[in-house]
Amino acid sequence: MQGSNRSDVRSSPRVTIIGGGVHGVHLAIRLLDANVVEHEDLRIVEPDGLLGGFRRKCRQCGVETLRSPFVHHVARDPFSLRDFARGRGRDDELHPSRVGGDRPTTDLFFDHAAWVVDRYDLDSSIVEGRATGIREQRTGVAVETTTGRIESDWCLLATGYGGATSLPEWAGTLPEDAPVTHVWDPSFDREVIGETEHVGIVGGGITAAQLAVTIARPSRTVTLFARSPFRVESLEAGTEWMHFSSVVEELHDLPPASQERQQRVEQARNDGAIPPYAFDRLRETLQGDGISLERSEITVANEAGGTVVVTCEDGTAVCLDRMICSTGFGNPYSASLFRSFRETSLASGYRGAPVLDDETLCWRCEDGSPSRVLVSGAATEQVLGPFARNVIGARRAGDLIVDHLTAQKEAMVPA
Repeated sequence: MQGSNRSDVRSSPRVTIIGGGVHGVHLAIRLLDANVVEHEDLRIVEPDGLLGGFRRKCRQCGVETLRSPFVHHVARDPFSLRDFARGRGRDDELHPSRVGGDRPTTDLFFDHAAWVVDRYDLDSSIVEGRATGIREQRTGVAVETTTGRIESDWCLLATGYGGATSLPEWAGTLPEDAPVTHVWDPSFDREVIGETEHVGIVGGGITAAQLAVTIARPSRTVTLFARSPFRVESLEAGTEWMHFSSVVEELHDLPPASQERQQRVEQARNDGAIPPYAFDRLRETLQGDGISLERSEITVANEAGGTVVVTCEDGTAVCLDRMICSTGFGNPYSASLFRSFRETSLASGYRGAPVLDDETLCWRCEDGSPSRVLVSGAATEQVLGPFARNVIGARRAGDLIVDHLTAQKEAMVPA
């Protein structure tokens, strides 16, 4: 799903989407289906190819099946992936779930996504570059990218966490060449881990569990540093949040882009939880000889001759050939693109959260007026709740954004 650098058509599209992940791809499909844009009026700014970042993350931590059911994918029809599997004799790639529908394998998910992308010819809309800034103009939005400026009527921001990861405090004391990395660092490759290395993994959530099980070998020592008891949950939050109804309306009663809204979302989300199917695999591996579990928190780390020596709160010291942090994402609004918005007329609130309109996902200007920038993904969690970052969040964002742009398009048509 790679595109070409279409410098000949980047001048003035109707809509520019920043981000070619699940949210960006789904929004593009929804806009085309609703006839909000034609192909020549759509650009998708993405340096890694459509869904390239998501594919890389699945590969980095060894994801074989997705947590979400088969109705959560990039196409508009909820049953498109299931029908795709049945039509190709791949029903065995849909795995049973304790909550909701069957879960697809990552191979099935990406094969279906590639099929959808090809049907909509989305590769023809890719601009292979990275967005570096946005500036509102009198009649549109100017998007600055590493390959030039794109001026369009509307900009849809679907960038996820923008590379913002969370590292333990002790990791910041180590030299740059220390063998410590984050699982979501683009340069991390689990395939280069030596067969006899002693590898440490920090984290107690689904990513740490999947990574530990994936890299476990008879000849390799793997130590999982998980300071808290494992939390097993099928979903990232309660099902009431999946319906975007009364519980979301109560969220909207709180001030926009506020600490109160952020806390409400964080309290609702099962951060660090492991779904049952992943926990079963981890428990089985822990009962064997593949993984050892260290329950004490790391307090100090030192680089020593190409290794890292960590000391835990209980006094345990471990010498590791490699340490991999699986400690989640940082603040999505700390990414460089979001920081650039602070120099514009776009309004922001607690920790840099965008001030969004609850009905349209339009980013509001400092004077309260709606801008021509609309948002999807993790940055909408104060509007859509804890599932904002998920595929179901992309679907809800698509509903609101398509409705708004359709109304704007109809208002432009002479009576």
